[in-house]
Order: sequence, then structure tokens, then C-alpha cells
Amino acid sequence: MRHKGLTLIELLVGLVLIGVVATLAAPAFAALVDSQRRQDTAQQLASSLRLARVEAILRSQPVIVQARESDWSQGWRVYVDVNRNQFQDDDETVLVERSGHRNVKVVGNGRVAMRIGFDNTGRLLNNANGTLAVCLKDSPASHYQIAIAVTGRVTLRSNGFTTEPCS
Repeated sequence: MRHKGLTLIELLVGLVLIGVVATLAAPAFAALVDSQRRQDTAQQLASSLRLARVEAILRSQPVIVQARESDWSQGWRVYVDVNRNQFQDDDETVLVERSGHRNVKVVGNGRVAMRIGFDNTGRLLNNANGTLAVCLKDSPASHYQIAIAVTGRVTLRSNGFTTEPCS
């Protein structure tokens, strides 16, 4: 009489093969997760900026997107600047608050280093146009950049960079 099934040796060989394949695939999977986190951060930040612009127009009041703890990598907050001082006070309405992803670095150049504001026409406050670069924590290369024009237009780019802004 013949039994159907696996012997203990066949089962152990199969488990060893699965372990080897999993060990080889782990770095590629980690790189995929990091790539998705960068893309997610860039898309959420661009979406928050667009929301701030629309809310500023709808409410006829300035709306500010501000880096948490003066660091875009920590996340950001979108709020209505009722008293027009470009700093968040306790009585001002927070529209959106996002936290940053681990291993993702966001760097703003020039006037967008800590905050970006929109006026009631959708234009930037103080002509503070600039670029936000999204990178890995330990890499100077930027894979996504968010450009903010003086007119308030927000553009998410993923290629065509000439510098390494995250160094």
C-alpha cells in the first residue's frame, strides 16, 4: 500500500528553499516600500498644497501649509490664518494634519523652507515660490519635486532634476 504525502526530508528541503528565496527578495521588497513611501509623501504634500489654495479662495482668507517642528520630513499642517500673522495660533482652524514617513526626507528651498501660504486669490503670500524635494533620508538624490509658482500653481515632478537638493 502506497501513502500519499511528503516525507520529513522533502518538507525540510522545501522550507529551506523558501527561506533562501525570502532572504534574497527582502532587499528588493524594502526598496519597493521606500519608493512607495516617497511617492506617497510627495502626492500627499502636493494634495495638501492644492487644498490650501482652494480653501484660501473659497474662504477669502489666507491659508498656510506649515512644516511640523520646522521640518517638512516630520509632516505638515494646513490651517486658516484668521489673524494674518502667518503663524498658527490656538484659535485658528486646522484643516489637515499629516505626519511624515520614516526614511523619507522633505527639503524646501528658499522661502518655502518652513511654510507656504496662499491668499484669497490663490496666489502665494510674499511671492514665496520655491521647490520641495522628496528623497530618502540618507540620499542626496531627489525622486520627486513639488514646484510652487508665484501664481499658486502646484506641480509634482518626477524627472528632469539638475541638482541634488537633499544633500
